Amino acid sequence: MTDPDAPTRERSRLDDLVDDILPGDWERLVRTYPIPALLVAAAGGYLLGRYKGAAVVAALSGVAAEQAARIGSDFLGTDFAERNRA
Repeated sequence: MTDPDAPTRERSRLDDLVDDILPGDWERLVRTYPIPALLVAAAGGYLLGRYKGAAVVAALSGVAAEQAARIGSDFLGTDFAERNRA
C-alpha cells in the first residue's frame, strides 16, 4: 500500500534541494525576469542533454519502467518486480 503523504514528502525534498542550489529569492527573480530565466533554463537543459544525454535518458527510462510496473501491479493485483526476481 502506498503512503498518501509520499508525494508531499517527495515534493518537500525537491523544494529543499532547489532552495539549497539556487539563491534564496529565485522565485522572485523568475517572476521579475521570466524570459531570461527561461533562456537560462533552456541553455542548462541543452548543455545537460548534450553532455549527459545518454545517462539522463537511461535514468528516466528506468524510472518510467519502474512506474509502469508499479501501475500494472496495482491494476492487475500482482507484483511484476517479484516475478522478475525469481
